[in-house]
Amino acid sequence: MQTKRNNKPNEKILILADFSEGNWRAIQFAMKHLYQSGSEICIVQTWKKANFGFSMVRDLAPILQNIAVNELEVIKTKLLKNYPLDDTQIKLYPFEGNLLSFFSSEVFQDKKWHVVMAPCENSCKLSSNPRIAEIIDGIKQPLYILTGESSNTEIDDVNVFATTVKPSKSVLSSLAKMALNKEIEFRVYLDSSTFSVSIIEACKRIFSKVCKSSSLQFYESENTDNQLGLENLPQENGQRLIVFDENYQRKYNTKFRSYIDSWFLRSKGICVGNS
Repeated sequence: MQTKRNNKPNEKILILADFSEGNWRAIQFAMKHLYQSGSEICIVQTWKKANFGFSMVRDLAPILQNIAVNELEVIKTKLLKNYPLDDTQIKLYPFEGNLLSFFSSEVFQDKKWHVVMAPCENSCKLSSNPRIAEIIDGIKQPLYILTGESSNTEIDDVNVFATTVKPSKSVLSSLAKMALNKEIEFRVYLDSSTFSVSIIEACKRIFSKVCKSSSLQFYESENTDNQLGLENLPQENGQRLIVFDENYQRKYNTKFRSYIDSWFLRSKGICVGNS
């Protein structure tokens, strides 16, 4: 008896829906550049219990959970309306806790992902946002960060932080799709303090082959802290894509103090001070 082959893609697509303003842009990017027939689209929205006052915790917890569930259902409905997907391809994860807790959970750890997020801020501000640094550090798997205006789905340039000896096939495949648009500029950042000259040259050949029809530039950084590479991005505003390849050794040496993220508060309709 012949066994039926499972042609479902190995990598699942994960949308980080905590960035409410940019969610639809993240989905449009994923469907255009990462989706393969049969891909599973997973969307996570975190919610947290209040950490003050027992009665407030008791009263707010179900409200916050329902907000997360309702927001996810709205995204799912729009996704099904705009793309020929089966209902079973879309998985919703209303998660109690923060994103770092989710990245440590079995739900995330047991699967291979393409992770997409679209914070509505300019790329030059990312390096000073501790939340972004924590997410980059916590994911370890291929990560795509879209910056710029949420209403604009175009991409002006793609910035790849090549922190692995050999780029992953999944990331190269997505870059090849984007390279079909000859107006997109590609920049690849290589860490010459970690890689040997032969590895650097091998990486250049691989990226040159994938992006052969597009404008491509290489930048070699001698800084061992990958996060500082974000500061090397173009300072002018633009619709920018930042790509981090799979790297389970990635570790940032951030020393930022904790703070309540204004983007998280805005997504919940909450105002604290001037946020």
